[in-house]
Amino acid sequence: MTRPPIVGGPVWSAVTAREGGTCGCRGECGRRHKDTGGRCTRHDGLIVGPRDLSVSLAVAVALDPAGLTTWCERCHGPARSAAKAAAGSARAAESATEALF
Repeated sequence: MTRPPIVGGPVWSAVTAREGGTCGCRGECGRRHKDTGGRCTRHDGLIVGPRDLSVSLAVAVALDPAGLTTWCERCHGPARSAAKAAAGSARAAESATEALF
């Protein structure tokens, strides 16, 4: 059974209800979730976190519920790693472009 956290329970409850009590991953973790229409359907161990997992912790804690979604433990780790890697590649490409001028 999934229960709200001790701190932030109202936000967790609102986001979880909006997402139908399931993980909000739509393939960001690298899995296609093809058997479930492109969305993860796990409902246990949910956490609420930013939709954009590349944001810093300082930005994440200030997000309103619209910028948050639910993540199961199975999807969150790989999705966060992929988001951080993509953000790092974008920064590197931007830095290389700036070096030309």
